[in-house]
Amino acid sequence: MASCGNTPEKNNTPAEDLEAKQTMQGIWVDELEGNCVFQAKGDTIFYTDSLSEPVKFHICADTLYLESSHPTKYHLNKLSDHVLRFVNNDGDEISLVKSDDKNLVKLFEKIQISKSIDHINQGELIKRDSIIAAGDKRLHAYVQVNPTTYKVYQPTVNDDGVSVDHAYFDNIVHVALYDGARKIINRDYRKKDFAAYVPKEYIDHCILSDIVIENATADEVTFVAILSTPDTYTSYHINIVVNNTDGTTKMSV
Repeated sequence: MASCGNTPEKNNTPAEDLEAKQTMQGIWVDELEGNCVFQAKGDTIFYTDSLSEPVKFHICADTLYLESSHPTKYHLNKLSDHVLRFVNNDGDEISLVKSDDKNLVKLFEKIQISKSIDHINQGELIKRDSIIAAGDKRLHAYVQVNPTTYKVYQPTVNDDGVSVDHAYFDNIVHVALYDGARKIINRDYRKKDFAAYVPKEYIDHCILSDIVIENATADEVTFVAILSTPDTYTSYHINIVVNNTDGTTKMSV
């Protein structure tokens, strides 16, 4: 008896070239300008700037694959022990040479990210304690921006025309509002709390940068949540309107 229903499918994916990966190991610099471009170590490529995330790589046939948040591939024109030439996103050939300068290793020691990058809060604990006039009352408002280790990736292209991921850190913002000892609102906000008010593709790449007090009346206090996209000038401002009597909230863009 013969069976024709369980014939295994052929795998047409080319095998990884481990010898080529071994050849890639080391620090590569621009052939003309001599500036350091990246270091290949193990199965990972590292960049010198503090924002660009390391990326897994592999080589199949004449193609270099980078496994970033948006996987990309680059045609290899040449790969030898000392020379690497590949075609970047713009169709230009990038020519690199391997360096034996051990001092270049220090360039890959990450520098702490600036606390203010592209109008977003990064790595900075911010506290605001305010007394606000709401009609004939004086309310106590408290806002604290808490940094997290949750990374948000922003795809970009570096100076060599290669796709890289810039990594930023999201925040959790605590908001409290009191009328004397009476609690009106006391809670944490995360960017997912605003997902219904911004496009999905935006929420995936934005940072909850801050929440600030906008205005106050006898009936309600309005806070504004600022969601910003790193590396751009795009941001969404979401109004959080708090009822001073029962603490209920409503939101709007």
